[in-house]
Amino acid sequence: MFGWFLIALIVAAVIWFRFAPSDPALWHKDPATVQKTAKPNQFLMRDGGDTDGVDAAAEVFDVPAEELVRAFHKVAMAQPRVSVLAEADNDFWITYVQRSKLMGYPDYISVRIAPVGTDRSALLVYSRSRFGRSDLGVNKARMKDWLGQLRQAVAG
Repeated sequence: MFGWFLIALIVAAVIWFRFAPSDPALWHKDPATVQKTAKPNQFLMRDGGDTDGVDAAAEVFDVPAEELVRAFHKVAMAQPRVSVLAEADNDFWITYVQRSKLMGYPDYISVRIAPVGTDRSALLVYSRSRFGRSDLGVNKARMKDWLGQLRQAVAG
């Protein structure tokens, strides 16, 4: 009897991880102002330095904000299991959800494009896992990969 209960509990947990609703009020965070939590399962890219919990400086591109937004969106949506959770109209701020292949765990990637003058723009990112304490470097690796693709898209 206990074995069946345990199996049912595991199945329920798997279903919950895959289909748990994502509330934009909780997960659509502005990378320019967010404060990281104590968990190591996140990656923050913006100006501010180590005292602000920043993992990497914002990357500046020699393209207008509108062009960088389009290029980033194209890169993000080309990734497997990615969808848009929320976006702010005309504010260059969007949050994506990417789910893991096997279990469907959601990771949230909030992006803000900040204009730097007329022909340059900065990319700010806050990528984090919803469940668990450690992400085994997945959020940092994702952003490294997406940045490489974005650099190629903007250069080409």
